[in-house]
Amino acid sequence: MPAQIPDLPQSPEYLATRPLPGDGPGPEPATGDDLAVLALEQMDQGVMLVDADLTVRVINGRLYEMFEVPRGYMPGADYARIVHYLAHRGEYGPGDPEAIAAHNLDRARRGDPPLYEHRRPNGRVLEVRTRPTSGGGFLRTYSDVTERRRAEDELATQRHLLRLTLENMGQGIVLLDRDLHYIAWNSNALDILGVGEELMRANPALPDVVRHQIANGIVGLPSGAPDFGDDLDAKTVYLMDRIGRPEREFVYARPQGDGRFIEVRVVPLPDGGQVRTFTDITDRLIADEALRQGREILTGVIDAIPALIDVKDRDGTVRLTNRYYRETYGPAAAPPPGPSTDRATALDRLVVDSGQGVPFHEDRAPDGDGAMRDWLTTKMPLTDDDGEVTHIVTVALNITARKRAEAELRDAQASLIQAEKLSSLAQLVAGVAHEVNTPIGVTLTAISHLAEEVGRIRTLFEENRIRRSDFRDFLDVAWESTRMILSNVERATGLIQSFKQVASDQASGERRAFDLAAYVDEVLLSLRPRLRRTRVTVELDIPAGLIVDGYPGSFAQVLSNLIINALVHAFDEGEPGRILLSAREQPAGWIEMHYADDGKGIPADIRSRIFDPFFTTKRGLGASGLGLSICANIMTGTMRGSIALEDGEGKGTRFVLRFPVG
Repeated sequence: MPAQIPDLPQSPEYLATRPLPGDGPGPEPATGDDLAVLALEQMDQGVMLVDADLTVRVINGRLYEMFEVPRGYMPGADYARIVHYLAHRGEYGPGDPEAIAAHNLDRARRGDPPLYEHRRPNGRVLEVRTRPTSGGGFLRTYSDVTERRRAEDELATQRHLLRLTLENMGQGIVLLDRDLHYIAWNSNALDILGVGEELMRANPALPDVVRHQIANGIVGLPSGAPDFGDDLDAKTVYLMDRIGRPEREFVYARPQGDGRFIEVRVVPLPDGGQVRTFTDITDRLIADEALRQGREILTGVIDAIPALIDVKDRDGTVRLTNRYYRETYGPAAAPPPGPSTDRATALDRLVVDSGQGVPFHEDRAPDGDGAMRDWLTTKMPLTDDDGEVTHIVTVALNITARKRAEAELRDAQASLIQAEKLSSLAQLVAGVAHEVNTPIGVTLTAISHLAEEVGRIRTLFEENRIRRSDFRDFLDVAWESTRMILSNVERATGLIQSFKQVASDQASGERRAFDLAAYVDEVLLSLRPRLRRTRVTVELDIPAGLIVDGYPGSFAQVLSNLIINALVHAFDEGEPGRILLSAREQPAGWIEMHYADDGKGIPADIRSRIFDPFFTTKRGLGASGLGLSICANIMTGTMRGSIALEDGEGKGTRFVLRFPVG
């Protein structure tokens, strides 16, 4: 319903029928009261006028809307009835409605407070102003400030977040107005500037703070500045001229009096003010210095490494080389083009594509002067956090000298092997000569005795003094001597034949077929003089008929070395011992031969080195350290097989030899 004003001559119903200004011509023009009613109805505020006896004298339509009371519904002109109605509806919140209504009526009578906010159940916020009237009543206005309060709350929240952000920044930050007075700051800025909160709240200007910092030794003049003595003002002016009002964004670093280094960034604002940030870069400078020193150390280390080191990006561009690399390739600072360079490029691409490194491999490539060198090269990828290859590191060791030494060593080893063979052959000759000497001596003795008997019987015959008994005695002597001569000549012939075969095999190294059991017998026959000086026996378990198409001389060398090695190392002088040689064809087409002795055995700490060239535990006793090394070379090379030391329990040493039948 329209607003009601007391003491009007017209009734509300009459006012409701009167046209409002702008509604067209009416029966008569609007009066001042009509305009007042119209003004109240057009207001955004709710208005209520209450007299001293709490009778509502004026209420406008906006107030009905604010409290969501339908127009035309009026609980009564008594203000107390309105308050009770609103209290029972829950307008003032939970609790006893009568007590709440009484409390609000008491406040209304006292006009206390003159200004407060009322939050409605629907969340809207009304600003209520109460002003006493001269008649003892009051005029109350209601303004909907919900949106304003929401905006203020949001602004307060944003300010709070901004303050939290500034306080939690690792940097110090200040805001200066156009006159360079401090208007905002955070605690980090106060710490770096060396000023207190009280001084900043006095709204100082930038020159004041600079002067304070100079006076307290927080900042100093840059190197090259004039000597102003103790004149603080002159020092302040000097610094302000340099850093006070830069025309554009300006960054500089300065040491603090407490040993810190501060990076200052000055950002001019369009209105003439400034934003200044202060960043403690002490740790960064320390880290940069450590990084610089680390790089120097790393550069020194890789320059000291006697190997080619280069780092390329994934496109193949060289980003880093060491001194050895630069010295190797000279002014060109890169390997000359050719097949080796093409191979390196292909391997670089393989590293990039696969993400895997290339293990050490030997390569041959020219240096900067074109001289061929041997390299042991590896390539390794460097990756980013996503595993993507970013760089390829190449390390190449110069093994030219080593390869040359290896070639010379192979030649020397071949010479030593040949010398060892000749030594074995010489021992064989000496042994056979000793063996042959006995049957030859017996033969010579028998022949001498036979010659004497022939001379005696001839003398008797010529003197015609021969008797039947003399001739019978001569026949007996001749028969026995002839039998002894034939037996010993056959024995010597066998020894010489065996010697010839073994010596020929060892000297020539030719391939031929041989019976394994028979040939082992021949080898043992040649070793008999050496074995005879010991109490070691050699037993065989090799079936006849195992025909091997191979290199008997090389095999004899292996067998001789194994037995002689046992005589030197496995048994002490005069100690009895036993060596067993056994062989079988298993699997088909392969011979597996076992050597076993019951000697001292080989200590665990040297078992891995027994096949190394020149390794021996009795060098002072004439051992060369080549015996087992020669065995390994012959078995893996000439015989196309293998030799291995078996892990055995108890006393003794066991080897297993495997080689093809043909």
